Amino acid sequence: MESTAESSQFVGAELAEVRDAGSSRVSPPLHERSVGSWSGEYDLIVVGFGLAGASAALEAAGRGQQVLLLDRFQGGGSSQMSGGIVYAGGGTHVQHECGVADAVEGMADYLRLEVGGLVSDDTVRRFCEDSLETLAFLEQHGVNFSGPVAPKKTSYPADQYYLYYSDNSTVPAYIGKHPPAERGHRTKSPDKVPGAIPIEGKKPHGGFSEGADVGWYLMASIKQAVARNQGITVMRQTRASRLIVDDNGVCGVEGMVLGGAAAKLHRWAEGVANKLTLQIMGLHKPFAAIFRSAEGSASPRAFRAKNGVVLAAGGFIRNSAMMERHAPRYMKTLPIGSFGDDGAGIRLGCSVGAVAGYLDRISAWRFINPPYDWTKGLIIGASGDRITNEEQYGAHLSRAIYEVSDGRAWLVVDQTIWDTALAEVSTGDLFAFQQFPVKQAQKGAKSAATIADLAGLLGVPAGPMQRAVAAYNAAARSGSPDPMGKSAGCCQAFGEGPFYAISLTHALPVSPITSLTTGGLRVSERTGNVLDMDGNDIVGLYAAGRTAIGIPSNNYVSGLSLADCVWSGRRAARAAG
Repeated sequence: MESTAESSQFVGAELAEVRDAGSSRVSPPLHERSVGSWSGEYDLIVVGFGLAGASAALEAAGRGQQVLLLDRFQGGGSSQMSGGIVYAGGGTHVQHECGVADAVEGMADYLRLEVGGLVSDDTVRRFCEDSLETLAFLEQHGVNFSGPVAPKKTSYPADQYYLYYSDNSTVPAYIGKHPPAERGHRTKSPDKVPGAIPIEGKKPHGGFSEGADVGWYLMASIKQAVARNQGITVMRQTRASRLIVDDNGVCGVEGMVLGGAAAKLHRWAEGVANKLTLQIMGLHKPFAAIFRSAEGSASPRAFRAKNGVVLAAGGFIRNSAMMERHAPRYMKTLPIGSFGDDGAGIRLGCSVGAVAGYLDRISAWRFINPPYDWTKGLIIGASGDRITNEEQYGAHLSRAIYEVSDGRAWLVVDQTIWDTALAEVSTGDLFAFQQFPVKQAQKGAKSAATIADLAGLLGVPAGPMQRAVAAYNAAARSGSPDPMGKSAGCCQAFGEGPFYAISLTHALPVSPITSLTTGGLRVSERTGNVLDMDGNDIVGLYAAGRTAIGIPSNNYVSGLSLADCVWSGRRAARAAG
């Protein structure tokens, strides 16, 4: 299908060598005639041990194939660092148990609006039809989901809730003939599920709080499922350096295998870096240098793939050269991807003639809910104008902040909203990572008796800001539609001053905006087969997860990427088999 989305430019082979000093090198493809000896032959080789790669490996092994699963680090990828949300609907067992009515048609109608034509309506429909099976696949491999349902919309539910609105389906512009339904399924710790398979190994490091680290539980279960499967061979600390080709297409992978003291140093640095970059932030450069130094002693080994190679090595948020070229607006955001998200999967594909697209599509998150009442404020940009609907999911808010207001914005509230929001935080029901920005806002917010005076403190034109507040107040008081389309429950006319302005601008370490990339290799929407510039299959090469263009590549909502990782990983494995 020809994309109708705004960003439709594709780049080809020149992308293969675009990397910064910390990114892994991708070499030109090697013809099989030049392979001295093979270190092993497998039905399928999967590059990347995140959720997409693991799903491909488990699917293929379940069909009787012998699989080699390679990872530059210890496995887990960005999936392990996520909030563990899986977007699923159409009547899942969790929805039924919680009394939530949903249908495939409603889920598909909503997602078509988010996808915006970037992938075909038929693909969106198949993704939704397969949603129950996607959730069942994860549960089959030890991941746990259940209720109860969260009582109101939030960016991430409190610890006692596991099903919630993780999208924009309650926003009036996205409500069609089908009512909205809670589709964000939060992974549940096995400790809270009687009879669940216990998790081996260390508990999560926690980040700001353990409750936000349930992606660790998801990937721990998946790792255990991979380890139990005799059809899957895992090689960690093995960097896929180039693809091996024959006269028909891709037939193998060259891997740079670490061993000895270098492997120990590499493993230690990964463990420390994953903790520090989440908690202290911005300390990636010394660790990138350690990884690069250790990998310099790796040994090349060639592996043959009889049925194909699946590239599932994540995105490129850790590759500053690619970010500078394709998404410079987001260079100051905090990368939430793992150190393996250096674009290697995308660059490997481009090295054999694949094309990549939508590399400017970044999902950056600036959440203002919780506290819930902050959605009743106004987001004001550098021009003094209101720039977006405050009810929307955080990635939509961030897109407006970066692409409408050049990264500068403030949430403006009155005294009533300010007091109610702080009262919600004081209940102790929020995770520490949700309380943190509110407490920082309390310390750093600017306050003034009038909107004009507040505009002066912010250095923005007073006229547009006064008009934005007046229009919002008039609609809220009269019950008329909000100028930005916010639902009635999120509208509340401002009272008298003082008024407060809370900075939404990225600022380390007090107020970071985290981000990941969502563009990738162009693939067949039926098979996941990687395509060349003419739209033809590159024989033997597939891509999945954030290495490929997929369901969340246009607009991201919580859980959509993990769900797409499972769905696209299994799609590639089935096609390759």
